[in-house]
Amino acid sequence: MSETPNGMIPQRFEVWFCRTLEFFTLKLSRTGLTPNHITLFSLGFGFLAGLFLTFGHMALALLFGFLMGIFDILDGQLAISTHQTSRYGGILDSTVDRYNESFLFIGLGVHYYLTEQPVWSLIIAIVLTGSILVSYVKARAEGALMDCPVGILQRSERLALLAIGVIFQGWILKTILLFMAFMTHFTVIQRLVYVRKNDEKKPADGNIYAQHDVYI
Repeated sequence: MSETPNGMIPQRFEVWFCRTLEFFTLKLSRTGLTPNHITLFSLGFGFLAGLFLTFGHMALALLFGFLMGIFDILDGQLAISTHQTSRYGGILDSTVDRYNESFLFIGLGVHYYLTEQPVWSLIIAIVLTGSILVSYVKARAEGALMDCPVGILQRSERLALLAIGVIFQGWILKTILLFMAFMTHFTVIQRLVYVRKNDEKKPADGNIYAQHDVYI
């Protein structure tokens, strides 16, 4: 699901989709698999999706990308339903999300490079940079004990748009990539502006996450 309820995909649709997966969550809860196992399955599917994108096998990339997304939802649902939520599990899930998104964009970028379209490889690099920073700004804000409930192009929106582009390919995919190259960085600015406006301008009180630093 989206990181916040203010993305492009309606929240009601996301809630409905997650509820349709509850049957599979129930089945998984009886297998002995942990939420972290499901998260790692998602990582494997994401790697395979990126690999198939690299070599232009778009149908297989879509299949494994879909499985990646499904398992990314199931791990959270399994953690809640079996009371196995943990801070480590949340951090692992967020880390795998970043890896999976990188696998997809890097795979597509390498595909464009191999097919002698380096300009599009560069555009994908811009998209990937923006995508990572969208999540980074929110994580930093939350680390500084601030809310950041905005973001028009969040992870679920990016993955949905990429899937649509891969289905149709050609100019549609390239148009979507140009859109994301702009909108990911727009979302970064959107979140920074929101945090700036809502900063209470209180002293950091020793909270390292609320201070300027040179270590990140």
